[in-house]
Amino acid sequence: MVALLTLPTEILCGIANHADDEALLNMRLSCKSLCEASARPFGTTYLTNRHHVPSEHSIQALVDIVMHPIFGSYVKSITITAMYLLPEKIHGDAASQYLAHSNDFRVPGIGIDKAFINSREYIRMMKQIFNKNRKLQNPVHIKICDDTEYGFGWTQMVDDPPRMYDHCYAEVLDRTLVAAIRADCDVRSLELSMHHYDFESLHDILEDLLSPTRQSLKLTIHCDRKHSRKLYSPYTCIYDQAEGSLVLIGCDVYELARAKEDSTIKRTLAFLLKQNVTKLVLVNCHLCSAKRFRVLLSWGIGTLKTVCMTSFRPCRTPADAREHWSGIINVLSGHSGLESVVIEDLLAPHYWSLFHLPRDTQRYEVSGHHVAEQLKTLATIVATEPVESQI
Repeated sequence: MVALLTLPTEILCGIANHADDEALLNMRLSCKSLCEASARPFGTTYLTNRHHVPSEHSIQALVDIVMHPIFGSYVKSITITAMYLLPEKIHGDAASQYLAHSNDFRVPGIGIDKAFINSREYIRMMKQIFNKNRKLQNPVHIKICDDTEYGFGWTQMVDDPPRMYDHCYAEVLDRTLVAAIRADCDVRSLELSMHHYDFESLHDILEDLLSPTRQSLKLTIHCDRKHSRKLYSPYTCIYDQAEGSLVLIGCDVYELARAKEDSTIKRTLAFLLKQNVTKLVLVNCHLCSAKRFRVLLSWGIGTLKTVCMTSFRPCRTPADAREHWSGIINVLSGHSGLESVVIEDLLAPHYWSLFHLPRDTQRYEVSGHHVAEQLKTLATIVATEPVESQI
C-alpha cells in the first residue's frame, strides 16, 4: 500500500479509471488518497444515471447527491418509478376505496404515498435538484418508468414487510416536469410509456418543453401493449427536435391508422408530426397497405422532406408483395415536397430482388431532381416486371 501511495496522482487516477465496480468501492474505503483518485470514475459509474422512487427518503437522497460539491456534477439522468405504496393489510374492496381517495391519504412511517407526490414538498425538492443542474449547466435526461424497474429506496419499503402498490404515472410526470420547467432546467430528453396518460396532460407538457425558447428536446415514447397478437406488439416513437425527425420502431401502420380519433397515441403522433418534422424513419415497421400508409402521411406532415424505411421484410407472396410495394411507393410519389426516399438494411439479401436490385445492395436512395417521377417509375417496375427470386 505504501509503495502504491508514492505514485503520482495522475497514475493513481489512471488506475482508478481501469478498476472494476467492486474495486472502485474498495478504493473509496481504503484511504484518503485513493478515495480522491477514484472520485471521477466512481461518479461516472454510480451517479450519472440516478433511479429513484417518489418517496421523501429517496428524493432527499437525490437532493443530497446533486447538492454534493464533488458528485453533484455527475448526475445527468434522472429516472422516477411512478408507483406508490398502499397501506398495510389492505385488500379487495378496501383497496379500491383507498385508491379512490388516496390523493390526501398519508401512510404513517412510510413516506411513499400519493399525498407526497401531489404535495408542494415534492415539487420543491425536485425544483431544488433541477436548479442545481441548471447552475452546473448540466443538461438533464428524465425518464418516468413503470413497475418493470424500481429504484433507490424501493426494495426495503416493498419487501420488508411485503406491501401492495399502485401506479401514478400522470402525477409523477406532471409534478416532475413542473419542477423542471419552473427551474428553467435544460431538459434534453424525456422518456415515458404511452397509454398511461391522456393527451391533454401530455399536450400541455410538450407545449412547454418544445417551446422555441428552450433547448431542443429528444422525446422517446414506449408503446407497451398488453395484447398478445403480433398486430399489437410493442413499439417505440422517437422525436428529435434538433434533427426534425420522427422515428417509428416496430410499429404496425394498420393499428395507427385504425386508432380512434381521440386516442392518445394518434393525437400525440399527429401533434409531433406537425412540429416541423422533415424526416420520417420507419424501422422494422409493418406497412400493411398503401391505404393505411397514406393515412399516416396525412397526419399534418407539411414539411416532410425525407422518408427512410429500414430493417424490414417485404410481406406476403412475391406477386402480392409486388402490388403491395408498388402501392407504397406510389403513395410516396404523391407526397409533395419530398426530396429523398431511402430503403436500407433489408432483413435478408434476396428481398432486394423485389426492387430489381442486386442482392448485395445495402442502401437504395431516390433523391435529387424529379423525385416524384423517379418514384412513379420505380412503382411501375415493381408492379409489372416479375421477380425471379423468391421473396
